[in-house]
Amino acid sequence: MAGMFIGEHTFKVDGKGRVSIPADFRRELEEGDPLASQSGRPRMVIVYGHDAQKQLQVYTYNDYRALAAEISALPRGSDRRKIMQSLILNKARPTEVDSDGRLVLPQALRDKIGLEGTAYFGGMGETFEIWKPEVFEAQNASVTSKLIEEQGEGFDPLSLLSEMEG
Repeated sequence: MAGMFIGEHTFKVDGKGRVSIPADFRRELEEGDPLASQSGRPRMVIVYGHDAQKQLQVYTYNDYRALAAEISALPRGSDRRKIMQSLILNKARPTEVDSDGRLVLPQALRDKIGLEGTAYFGGMGETFEIWKPEVFEAQNASVTSKLIEEQGEGFDPLSLLSEMEG
């Protein structure tokens, strides 16, 4: 598994769908692609998923291959495997960083998430996500509001880890 994608960044998207990839994210993508040191252009896989998915999930090349192997290990013909194949393997697009450190997002992917002039990059640990900034802000506000309602205003987000252990 590659390192960690953390933090948030916002970059302009030009008319051809080119958007800079945050420098620290590029380093993680390089670590996650064994051929990146030779080519200088790390590969990645963008998962655009089901129709209601509002963001693009970006995996390093190695992490996506590992995920594909996990899916292949599921029982053939099982509903779980069929769903994962349909939403993770079928709804994905391999690409690479261009020579200027940018990602070229095809029009179909930009249209899917309503991306126009600006892209929000959110580090999610082993992946990062690309959102239309306004959609991310609304989604984040909704999640935060729900957490505060459930946990109280002074809750510590790290307390959610201990809930999972129990």
